[in-house]
Amino acid sequence: MDHRRRAQRSGPLVLLCGLLALALGGTATAGAVGVPAGGGDLAAKLADRFPRAGLGAGAVGEVIDADSGAELWSSGAGTGRMPASTAKLATAVAALTVLGPDRTQRTSTRYRAADNTLYLVGGGDPGLDQETLGRLAHDTADSLRARGVAAVELRFDDSLFAAPAPSPGWNPDYYPYDLAPVRALALVGERSPDTALSAARRFGERLAADGLRATAPSRAPAPPDAAPVASRSSQPLWHTVEYMLKVSDNDIAEQLLRLTALARHGTPDWQHGTAVVRSVLTGYRVPLEGTALYDGSGLSRLDRMTPRALAALAALTVRPRLGRLLWPLFDGLPVAGRDGTLSSAEHRFSTRPSRCAAGLVHAKTGTLHDASALAGVARGPGGGWRAFAFLENGDVPAATARPGLDELAATVEGCW
Repeated sequence: MDHRRRAQRSGPLVLLCGLLALALGGTATAGAVGVPAGGGDLAAKLADRFPRAGLGAGAVGEVIDADSGAELWSSGAGTGRMPASTAKLATAVAALTVLGPDRTQRTSTRYRAADNTLYLVGGGDPGLDQETLGRLAHDTADSLRARGVAAVELRFDDSLFAAPAPSPGWNPDYYPYDLAPVRALALVGERSPDTALSAARRFGERLAADGLRATAPSRAPAPPDAAPVASRSSQPLWHTVEYMLKVSDNDIAEQLLRLTALARHGTPDWQHGTAVVRSVLTGYRVPLEGTALYDGSGLSRLDRMTPRALAALAALTVRPRLGRLLWPLFDGLPVAGRDGTLSSAEHRFSTRPSRCAAGLVHAKTGTLHDASALAGVARGPGGGWRAFAFLENGDVPAATARPGLDELAATVEGCW
């Protein structure tokens, strides 16, 4: 079934359905009893291979039956490690639950005739691109020229989000290359100290190309008496989540964290965003003991996730009763040796032991200079889904850790 053809659902209604699924037993705890067939063989293989996977002495991991939550194997499963970008799974689960898969954000323009001022208003669109901005400029210019307006004072309003501030644990050199300062108005992929100003400048250029002159833009909130002129909607949230997970986009993850906070009537910053994430994960019975989150991207060096928490998160991606709500998670997970951060171009699942799992493992990667992780799902030999998480922190180079992670995932799948 094509998930994109599902009936449109509002955020609150989708959240209600998710909570109802929980009440009906749609989620099991990670410590449930009863080991499915084949679990003993898997445990024996991992007991042998995990210490020899080249991940270092501090590596930890867990594999569970995704349906029942029964533990199939673990090593240090309750120990927190820097999760790197596997933390984006938590951000995605919270955003989909609180906002709903079909949620969109609007970038708009407003005009105040009293002082001939045009406002470009950011709505937190995580995927705002040049084409969308250009169409908004075209619609705006057409509308104002039809009223006899030939030139405007240009202002931009990015006040939907709190002023950008680094999260605890972010390295000073993250800006602007690993991620840009988080703003409610930004072009996707833009790398500048002030992405809102950059977007407004390009908007002004597009206005001029459409016959409407504009002054150099400056930051100011749109006043209540500024009348709507034009607007453009973002892609639905499911599309944004899928893209964010496939390519591990840090900027989108941080924007989603703030939109999630806003939807729960909180201040759009990392503190309120991560509080909502923890609340949502608790609702899904994800075990959070030993975890700590300070951002939505996993870049913070203070972030901690346990294999137990990540395996439980990965299991949510294949829970049938949550499919109407969380289906973009599975679609967004990179596929081993096929796409995203697990593509063959990234040299993933390319060793002799792991090559057999290409196309069969769906997992989120995580990489910092001293952290490597992989969390996802694979069908075992009996056809049932298994969820897994493996994390390594230390001085093992990523190029060394990745083949080991892939081979462990191939063990989970059962082809090796």
